[in-house]
Amino acid sequence: MLDQTIDITFAVTTIAVLLAVIMGGIVLALLGRVNRSEQRWKLRARDLDHQIGHYDAVFGSYSGLVLVWDEGEVTAEADFGEPRVFGSPAALASMLRFSEPGGSHNVAMRVLSGLADLDTVSDKAKRPTLRTLLSSLRQSGESFSASIILPEGQIIEADGRVAGHQIVLWLQDASLRGEDERKAISRFETSRLTAEVDPVAFVEMMSRAPHPVWRLSSTRQINWANPVYIRAVGGNDLDDVISRQLHLDAKAQSEAMAVLETGSPSQSVRPIVTGGGQRMAMRIDLFPVSGGVGGMAMDASEAETLKRMLDRHLAAHDAWLGKTGEAVISFAPDQTLRSFNQAFTTMFSLDVAWLQSGPSHAALLDRLRETEQLPPKSDYRQWKSQELGLYTDWPNEVPEETWDMPNGNLYRVVRLRDAEGGITILFSDITDKMTLKSQLGTLINVQRATLDKLTEGIAVYGTDGRLRLHNSAFTKLWGLSEDDLRDSPRFADIIEMCFPLYHDAEFWSDLKARATDPNPDVRRHVDGEITCSDNRVMRWLSRPLPDGATLIAWDDVTSSRRTERALRERAEALEEADRMKSEFVGHVSYQLRTPLTTIAGYSDFLQNGGAGELSDKQSEFVFAIQSASEDLAKAIDDILDIAAIEADKLDLELGDVDIFQLLDHSIDYVATKADDTRISLDIVCDPEIGVVRADETRMKQVVYNLLANALRFTKPGGLIELGAERSAGGGVRLWVRDTGVGIPLNRQAAVFESFESSRGGVGLGLTLVQRIIDRHGGWVELDSVEGQGTHVSCYLPREADPAGAHPELFEVVDD
Repeated sequence: MLDQTIDITFAVTTIAVLLAVIMGGIVLALLGRVNRSEQRWKLRARDLDHQIGHYDAVFGSYSGLVLVWDEGEVTAEADFGEPRVFGSPAALASMLRFSEPGGSHNVAMRVLSGLADLDTVSDKAKRPTLRTLLSSLRQSGESFSASIILPEGQIIEADGRVAGHQIVLWLQDASLRGEDERKAISRFETSRLTAEVDPVAFVEMMSRAPHPVWRLSSTRQINWANPVYIRAVGGNDLDDVISRQLHLDAKAQSEAMAVLETGSPSQSVRPIVTGGGQRMAMRIDLFPVSGGVGGMAMDASEAETLKRMLDRHLAAHDAWLGKTGEAVISFAPDQTLRSFNQAFTTMFSLDVAWLQSGPSHAALLDRLRETEQLPPKSDYRQWKSQELGLYTDWPNEVPEETWDMPNGNLYRVVRLRDAEGGITILFSDITDKMTLKSQLGTLINVQRATLDKLTEGIAVYGTDGRLRLHNSAFTKLWGLSEDDLRDSPRFADIIEMCFPLYHDAEFWSDLKARATDPNPDVRRHVDGEITCSDNRVMRWLSRPLPDGATLIAWDDVTSSRRTERALRERAEALEEADRMKSEFVGHVSYQLRTPLTTIAGYSDFLQNGGAGELSDKQSEFVFAIQSASEDLAKAIDDILDIAAIEADKLDLELGDVDIFQLLDHSIDYVATKADDTRISLDIVCDPEIGVVRADETRMKQVVYNLLANALRFTKPGGLIELGAERSAGGGVRLWVRDTGVGIPLNRQAAVFESFESSRGGVGLGLTLVQRIIDRHGGWVELDSVEGQGTHVSCYLPREADPAGAHPELFEVVDD
């Protein structure tokens, strides 16, 4: 058992040794192979080092830069990436001159950023930038060869190629060829330093410009600015502006990006707050330049003010065109419709949509001709050609025209030309104006004819003192001729011509002032009379007219004044005769009373049996004497009362008069006579009618006279009505109506005259009635039909006229 165990151990050991020997042999074989491979790679690496050194020497001897991209897929949004850079130090220095100052430490990024957006000259139809060409090469493998134009006028040659999976860009400065490398590097460094201080030093005027000027790179970074810009943004110097990237405002960079993307300049006006804190409107112009964007800012405050004024003017002009009654249409220099107003569409009934489409002037004329809205023309083509010829051959003077339209309207046409060569036409409907003008001309002719028919001299003077209008009577009154007044002479000239007939200089001076002075206190209604040197009496009047003119009228009143003088003398004679008549009547009436009193006394004595018993016949005779005595006494009293009234010596004793009692007492006076003549009496009055302020005695006299007059002309069996009622205003109407013989129509107007009677009698009853009622402030009306009766009404006011009352009565009232 032990032996078996030893044998197994030995066998395992032997196998392990054999395996180790085999593995050692394998390892030795592998180590030998590795050593041989290492020797080969070392030789390969040495060859590659020699080759790279050879390539570096080749690239180092190339007077330019080589950029190599190893990346795979490139998207449109990718930037320049991270290419490897090969080339000589001189080439690197040359390219760094044009790189963007500051920024990234990546040499390739700086060089490409400085050159990518400069103008190029290539075999392409367009002139793309290096950025565009490189993007096409990296995305689609499209090779290119181009020359980049530098700001200094130098040229960089750029070639892009595909090399397997790599992209290679060759950049070479043409000025570097054949120049010593160290000298070139020194020159480039000096140029670079100068460029960093002032990249456009050769454009001195930009630095001296009075407004801000700046330049941005293709990355929208400020790389140069003039002193005005530096002050505007509040910078200390150019380095401060570049390091802090001080822009005018927040929109400057976004606008620069839009200019870079579109390649088109932009212009905007907006308020800018300068470094000094001043707010001002500035016009900012951005425009593409080789390698970036140039900018200029100018003070636009005045321009903005003018623009706002122009906008307001245009708005007011448009508003005026919209509201004016005149039709206005405007054509551009190319004869297309530019604008029109509502009045034009209304006047010619044209479609607004068609007008808004901008038809030509010729098309508009054709449309108006089709719709019969042009004046008839014998040769329309020639007239149209002349109308359109105004655009090229505008005469020195274009007179107004009047279009006589087919519908009978009249249009006034005015053509105007603007500074751009366009034409504006104004149309005014003057149909009503011409009609009114014709009517006015007719009216003026009628007025002149009417004035010439007047006997008064008429002269109208304007505010300038010149004679505007006169008639033939004016020339005749002052002995003037039409030749003297032909050229509208001044008032002073007319005064000289009229002065021989009237020598009062002060009068003429005052009259001239009324015609020429605008003061309303002077130009007032004035009239008067003058006596001329030929003894004529002229009446004159001055009247201001509404239009500021003054009318002066003259009238020869010599005959009138003579007539007035004669009438005045006659009136005075009549007054004297009337006075003598009144005195005579009063005297005669008074003298009649004595024998009348004797007759009445003896007749009463006989009637009462004083001389013995009278027979019936004798008694009838005595009664007739008594009646005649009473009538005569009554007539004498009436005459005296009328004489007193006419002499204004009859005073009223005013008091409260009860109307019903007045009528009731008055009717008793005549009741006996009415019974004797079998005439019925009737009273129509409300017992509560009230009172009026009047003279009771005189009112009884009025009622008695009316009743006596009715009894005298009413036949037996007739009716007399006495009545009263309240009238409007608180007064009273009294009336007496009878069924008597009436008064003929042709005699009714004279019944109230003294000593006038239609059917006998002294004719004083109604006369006295009217005079007494008039004295109370009332009036009398008469209505009579012959054969049917008479109706007399008396109207009394509530209060009698105080002018007719007794003076002492009012003295008591005043107390």
